[in-house]
Amino acid sequence: MAKYLCRYPRRRIGFFVIPSLIISFIFIVYQVSIFYQFISGDAGAGKPFSGMSRIRGTHPQEEHFYVPRYGKFVCIKSMEILEFNKVNDDYCDCLDGTDEPGTNACPNGVFYCSTTTEHRKFPKLVPSAKVNDGICDCCDGSDEYKNLQLLNVDRQMQEKTGHYLVPCPNACGTYL
Repeated sequence: MAKYLCRYPRRRIGFFVIPSLIISFIFIVYQVSIFYQFISGDAGAGKPFSGMSRIRGTHPQEEHFYVPRYGKFVCIKSMEILEFNKVNDDYCDCLDGTDEPGTNACPNGVFYCSTTTEHRKFPKLVPSAKVNDGICDCCDGSDEYKNLQLLNVDRQMQEKTGHYLVPCPNACGTYL
């Protein structure tokens, strides 16, 4: 009788341990695959945003912050989580202003021009207050994407002063 009592708990333990180990292994493999998706930037349902262009006003080295993760955006400094459609919507949602790199909605924001010149390795930095103000601060005019005309000054006077109004000429070859 003692022989049967010792064998019964072993069978019962084996009956629960083996399925638990299999489930644990499957869970670990799944977690590792999710981790590699986040590292490679492919997170989301089948790469829905793979053909997305660069977000207006971002620095090329900060573009990886502006890749949607499951349709969400994480503010760079304040770590708030927003829907990705709130990026560049002309309303400052993040405390640090990183959700509006291409607008003048956040007072502490910065805007990076789209084009670099041969004299500069990195795009020009413009305070976000100068975005869409009617004056071309970027040599390619990327800071004036709304084309708001505030004044009517002839092109000769603009060329003399070196300050261009909307519509902006592409003067990237002549700017330093």
